[in-house]
Amino acid sequence: MPNPTALAAIFAAGCAGLAACGSAQHPAPNTATAGSTTPTTTAHASAPPTAAAGAPVSPNTATSTQACVGLSICSPPPDAEGNPGCYYSDGWQANSAGAGIEIWYFHEPQNLSKPDKVTATVRKKDGSSESQDANIDSGQQTHRFEFPTIDKSSVQEVLLTSSSGRCFVIGPGN
Repeated sequence: MPNPTALAAIFAAGCAGLAACGSAQHPAPNTATAGSTTPTTTAHASAPPTAAAGAPVSPNTATSTQACVGLSICSPPPDAEGNPGCYYSDGWQANSAGAGIEIWYFHEPQNLSKPDKVTATVRKKDGSSESQDANIDSGQQTHRFEFPTIDKSSVQEVLLTSSSGRCFVIGPGN
């Protein structure tokens, strides 16, 4: 049986490793083009942690990234333009009344005390897009955007843009 000092060292190393994995935040790639005025910082997103270069890998540890489905700590991969996935609570679906779609924006808890302006943009498969702006008050937790003339089947992508940047919204089937 290992001595108490060795057990304490193993326990401390394990805790430090878990803390490092749980708090890692990676910035989104900068996809701005010349003349672009859209901020490209991460909005509502965090990426899963990655192993440090040169860190030993156990032979029993898988080296590929496992699918992370349905958990709030899981971030989808960036879209084709490099936009990160939005905050896990944001979403969109067909309107419950049967006409159009609705999009939910949830003000992140760490930014709840800050007012913001949010733009919801719906890119359609025909190449056109529609957008709406909303002023989010300090303390306001959610906002629902409604697009009554856009059919769910015509949606290619839904984006949210705020002072934190632009991200894509997970919708039905994602």
